[in-house]
Amino acid sequence: MFSRYRRCIYISNTSERRCIATKKPKTLKRERVNRALESIFDYPMTIVEAPIGYGKTTAVREFLALKGTPVIWTSFLSEDDTAPWFWERFAAEIGKFDQAAAIRFQKLGVPSDTPQTAAAISILNEMDYKPNTVLDIDDFHLARSMRVTALFRRFVMEMPDDFHIVILTRDTTNLDITELFVKGLCNVVPQNTLRFTDSEIRDYCALMGFTASESEIRKVTDYTGGWISLVYLIMLGMKQGIPLDRNVAINELVEKVLYNAYDEHIQGFLLRLSVMDSFTVEQAVFVTQEEESEETLKKLRRENAFVTFDEAAGVYKIHAVLLDFLRGKQKDAEKCAMLYRRLGEWHLAQREYRTAYGYLCRAGETERVLALLDKEDTITSDSATFDGVLDLFAALPREMLFKYPLAYLQYIAITLTNGDLDAFQDGVKRLNELQEACERAVEPVPHGRDRVLAELYLTRIFAVFNDAREMAACIKEAQRLLNGDISYLQKREAEFTLGSPHFLYTCYREPGSLKELTEIMASDFPIFAKLADGCGTGCDYVARAEYALETGDWQAAELNAFKAIYKAQTKEQVGLIICAYHALIRLYLYQGKVDEALEFLRQLRQEVTRANNIYYNTGLEIVEGYVYGCLNRLDSIPLWLQTGDMSPAHFFYQGLGFNNIVYGKALLLAKNYIKLEILTDEFACYFSIFHNQLGFLHNQILRAAARYYLYGMEAGCTALRKAFDMAREDHIILLFAEYAPAVIDMVRHLAHTDSRDTYLKEVLFACGQYMESLKHSSQSTVSLSARELEILILAAEGLKREEIAQRLYVTPGTVQPHLHNIYRKLEVSGRTAAVKKAQKLKIL
Repeated sequence: MFSRYRRCIYISNTSERRCIATKKPKTLKRERVNRALESIFDYPMTIVEAPIGYGKTTAVREFLALKGTPVIWTSFLSEDDTAPWFWERFAAEIGKFDQAAAIRFQKLGVPSDTPQTAAAISILNEMDYKPNTVLDIDDFHLARSMRVTALFRRFVMEMPDDFHIVILTRDTTNLDITELFVKGLCNVVPQNTLRFTDSEIRDYCALMGFTASESEIRKVTDYTGGWISLVYLIMLGMKQGIPLDRNVAINELVEKVLYNAYDEHIQGFLLRLSVMDSFTVEQAVFVTQEEESEETLKKLRRENAFVTFDEAAGVYKIHAVLLDFLRGKQKDAEKCAMLYRRLGEWHLAQREYRTAYGYLCRAGETERVLALLDKEDTITSDSATFDGVLDLFAALPREMLFKYPLAYLQYIAITLTNGDLDAFQDGVKRLNELQEACERAVEPVPHGRDRVLAELYLTRIFAVFNDAREMAACIKEAQRLLNGDISYLQKREAEFTLGSPHFLYTCYREPGSLKELTEIMASDFPIFAKLADGCGTGCDYVARAEYALETGDWQAAELNAFKAIYKAQTKEQVGLIICAYHALIRLYLYQGKVDEALEFLRQLRQEVTRANNIYYNTGLEIVEGYVYGCLNRLDSIPLWLQTGDMSPAHFFYQGLGFNNIVYGKALLLAKNYIKLEILTDEFACYFSIFHNQLGFLHNQILRAAARYYLYGMEAGCTALRKAFDMAREDHIILLFAEYAPAVIDMVRHLAHTDSRDTYLKEVLFACGQYMESLKHSSQSTVSLSARELEILILAAEGLKREEIAQRLYVTPGTVQPHLHNIYRKLEVSGRTAAVKKAQKLKIL
């Protein structure tokens, strides 16, 4: 029926134009709003905030089109929108400006931590974009489940001045903008700015060809509060003779004006589509079972502003006002289940198992989900992490779960590793019950008794985590039961080190046990790699390298660290590569090879960047924080480790406390001795969870340093003696040396007090060696070539790569390697950060 109104209407927060039977669209020019939006170019970030239906998207899109500004436009499609889907659309938009940058963005994936964010900023810095380019992100309120707030805060802090971000959102609760607002980096265009005034509604009526009296316009304004979507509905209703009535609810108006305008066939079509937040034509055909879906969608799109098409994403969306109405109208539970079932089948066909299981779970297809999770060829490392998995398994009787043991073990593994103590205890109980049922089973066990018990023992590793002897016993028993076969559940891509940058740290529980522990981990843990398609390859060399490093066998440490890197690389074991590089970097710092150590750190960044794994990224940042802490470079330690805000990190088992070691180092460098002394008690609680002896040892040294600076030599030495008592039996040397600037005077005093203590003399010698090595670590050693300095100066002036090339009479391809060398030498990720760092170091 809407085809009667022959005008082009721009409505609500839709992402495109909606034309009604005219080829030349007309839009309402809102000069008042455009003046407010001019502030986009005055701030790095502008937030346009208003509820649904206030015309945010149309206002911003029309303003930017009027200005002729280059725009990178992307959006979140729904609360279920996954990070990869969002980032794929973002990269596609980037490709319209720079195809090479788009490919790099696709490989990177959506940044969820600091290293990935730094990489994204670096790519944006190197893009060829025109001044005042705008990155526009629509429907940002749907990003609640994604860790994007920190991402865009970093973007704002580090992007060039001629690049602007506009965020369109219904609310700002998921945006931490206080700091940006205080620093003048962010501006908010509020709801009131977007409300339609009397005069704008009058002009809008004229645009639609609807004649209204002044009193009617005032009534519409008063009733709608300037909410243009409701204005649109009321106008259509009044065209049909529906009077303006304050008692008419929005849903009733939607039903009268929109829903009842269609026949039963179209109504049913809309109801079936409403189970999806967004959808492709192919999905619509599959779910609704209507071959003419595309034509119907085009008709709906032409005839009203509440069915839209996102060109960039290639998906249709039903406006939330209509979608909420349709979902409220959908009362038939069986029909809903059928639609969810079809959606699940659709995603199964695409091999999108997690999404498929989520929809099948909503459809009540419990046994189907269990059967799929129990199939060898559909088991992936994350297939059991779908929405609803915890509730599904928790509600099922044991008898049913025992019928699908591989599915059940995947659920148990989740409960053992999600960090919840009650869930952990429940997981252990369930594991024991399943083992007893398998061992007592009279009937054949699905997949075979030995297979299930083997997978059970490998899962039990999580229940006895950080007890190396118990873990080794589980591995050996699984090996016996598998009898030459490999695990179905343990995958090569699993995080073998659980994100820890120090392999021995995870299982070193008792003083005096370090050597024996190393032998167990070096001899028995590699068996796991044979059972898990290579997961854990290289762990033997890592264990030996770390033991040699801590105890002062420098040659063995270097040899085994290199072997570990090369062996782990054969199976892409990035967690172990991190540990091996960490050991090598620490060794080279001790030996005064600072440049070589930092080069290894650069190589490690490349390894981790290629892996693009949030847990490995956190591990890398902990390594960086540890290394820069040893080099006395406080400003280079990642900010979250300087402040103790662990929210940006991704941990297993609360990070095993290793993150607090770096936080302690940062507090020590910041000379915040009072806070450090207080927090060592809190740190000890974290280390006590898994009895991490190296954590306790670091903590005791930090406590000794704090007390030395606060209370003097005697108080510091009393605390440091306890640290020596903890480390003596295992002959730990290097760890003390890494704190040499803070503890060498105390070590010297204690060694002088007991001149016969050879262990103290070794530690003192190592501390002296470390102090000598630190002389090579001054940041003033950053040296740029004449050409690099020339390019950096031009970059600081705001010139792009091509402009720099023209100025220097070289090709853009010549400029690019120089920029990369500048970033590497300054240890930054992009142009803006390079300029700031160079200014800080007085290079500029």
